[in-house]
Amino acid sequence: MRTIAFIVTVAVALGLHFLRRKRNPRNLPLPPGPVGLPLLGCVFNVSNAGSHKTYTDWKIRYGPIAHFTMLTRDVVILNTREVANELLDKRSALYADRPRQVMCGELMSWDRGIALCPAGPRHKKHRKLVNTTLSPNASKRLWPVQERAARDFTLVLCRNNLQRPNGLRDEDKSNFLDLLRRSVGRNVVGIIFGSEVNAAASGRSITYGLTKPEIDDYIYHAEKAHELFTKTLSSFAYAVDWIPWLKYVPECTPFADFKREAREARLDLEKLTMDPFLKARERIASYLDSCFAITKDRTSMDEDSFAWTAMAAYTGGSDTTIASLMTVFLAAALHPEAQALFQAELNAVVGQDRLPTVEDRASLPYVTAFVNECLRSIPIAPLGVPHRAMEDDTLDGYYIPEGSTIIANIWGMLHDPEVYASPMTFDPTRFLPKEGIPTLPDIRGREEPEVGSLPFGFGRRICPGMHLAKSGVWIYAATVLWAFRVKLREGAAHSEKKMTWDSVPLSEEGILYPLPFEVELESRSESMLRVLAEGV
Repeated sequence: MRTIAFIVTVAVALGLHFLRRKRNPRNLPLPPGPVGLPLLGCVFNVSNAGSHKTYTDWKIRYGPIAHFTMLTRDVVILNTREVANELLDKRSALYADRPRQVMCGELMSWDRGIALCPAGPRHKKHRKLVNTTLSPNASKRLWPVQERAARDFTLVLCRNNLQRPNGLRDEDKSNFLDLLRRSVGRNVVGIIFGSEVNAAASGRSITYGLTKPEIDDYIYHAEKAHELFTKTLSSFAYAVDWIPWLKYVPECTPFADFKREAREARLDLEKLTMDPFLKARERIASYLDSCFAITKDRTSMDEDSFAWTAMAAYTGGSDTTIASLMTVFLAAALHPEAQALFQAELNAVVGQDRLPTVEDRASLPYVTAFVNECLRSIPIAPLGVPHRAMEDDTLDGYYIPEGSTIIANIWGMLHDPEVYASPMTFDPTRFLPKEGIPTLPDIRGREEPEVGSLPFGFGRRICPGMHLAKSGVWIYAATVLWAFRVKLREGAAHSEKKMTWDSVPLSEEGILYPLPFEVELESRSESMLRVLAEGV
């Protein structure tokens, strides 16, 4: 019986697939790409790990746009900024939807959040909430919170340096990344659920409304949830995403472990989303306070949207900021000359008697170029989150069928040698003007295209927290490197292999980031550390 059901399901799916192909009114060709196997398509041609590099190689063979099939689904790869802008930005109304994500979306319930929510009224409501509360102007009021968090983190790193100016305690050296995770996590929790967002500006301690154990517990479970989210969202990770009827298979079936995994994740996600919301909804001066201000007469739908956008703001803002900062500090350790220029510009503009602020960003072009080069070199979302063609469309004489999964190869765009010279080389000067900058008069730039919003997606699905994320990464980088010189820790496993920038080991699924490494932090001067301690 099951065999018959399987055959009927496959036959119907294939029939619908070929009927869709016949709708091509002008008989245009599909974009070029690998042919794959009959019925299966490119199931064995594309793997989760390193698929962004595979697609980048395809640009040489097939051009800026490529196509392949995965079972019955058409997949279109966009390999240049121009074609991505044309489809996803200029025609954003046609590409605002997400492909059906059975495992991650329907079974685990992530489709209730803004990232995977299908195009429609719910998504519009979520976008309105997040765009209003995290707009460029609204984000500015959160700069003092980010500055305070960056100073708190740097102070934790330097506590022992007043007595031991040659470095941190051994346990702090090895726990650098754990301290970073905790600091960024608490900062984002404070912005979303906090009761004293303005505490940083007044010099008072930030309590966030939630207790520290509650915050740390939330961070731990949110990181686990987001790790599973990125794993399940990875291209072609679960068969149920390509054979949707598998979602109806009983959990007790031998090959249905994914059903148990999804059920447990769904329950955890529901608890993680609603519990802190219920604790924070009566508090003021937080992300949720801004949400409440938008809708005076709250309904259950409003509160559901508030809770899920808050959850998305945390998972999207925390992990991506941590990943970007891991790249920043590793880049500084591997490029001491660039780090020295970074600190020379800080000396020239900020000096040693005060700490940097986000408002200094406009006066620190090299520091900003350094951070942007990190975002270019190791983009946190190398393939973004896929879009879906809501109607038949054409581009450059090629046919794009309705329902196609559209993947923007952000990695390939940011490593295109036709756009960025020596793209695998870390070089912040690529973004600086050719005539130089006043803060570092001996440095000449190449005026290559800015990174802009490219690492954060396209069109109506661009990351709404982009402005807050950029300022957060910038102020953490500026504050830590104002106080310390960063080096790879001697004797660590990676130091023996003489790690270079083009050989940095990276994560293989989901968010892209350097694998854990150990650093040594050398204080730049004892007086600067005292300024830091007094400033906090």
